[in-house]
Amino acid sequence: MDNKQMEQMAREHDMTGIDPQVAQEMAGAVARGSASAYQKIEKGVVNGYKKIETGVVAGYKKIENGVVNGYLKLQDGIVDGFGKLVDKCVEVLFAREGESVEQAKARLSRKAPEVSEEAQTAEEAQAEE
Repeated sequence: MDNKQMEQMAREHDMTGIDPQVAQEMAGAVARGSASAYQKIEKGVVNGYKKIETGVVAGYKKIENGVVNGYLKLQDGIVDGFGKLVDKCVEVLFAREGESVEQAKARLSRKAPEVSEEAQTAEEAQAEE
């Protein structure tokens, strides 16, 4: 690869994120036509891309954390709101006089007793009439 090709390659590559001193050394190496010029260019470009990659990954990580934290806050708010709504419904609709919400919930959560055969027979007789 001759100097003109190396200079053209250096111009074509994005030099964003490359240390100016390294870029100056690369340009000098290209102008001198040293054998290690390509290696210096490659090192500078790779380091520049690594810096860009690190920045992009950090940015995506911040976005991810923001989205996850927002979702968790929303979830907590919905769950808390639903709990308050349930408590109010139990208090208004199902709590007996002087009974706390927790007591009403405990009472409601107990399994209802099985209907006896006599009660079933009586219900069936009424249904037939």
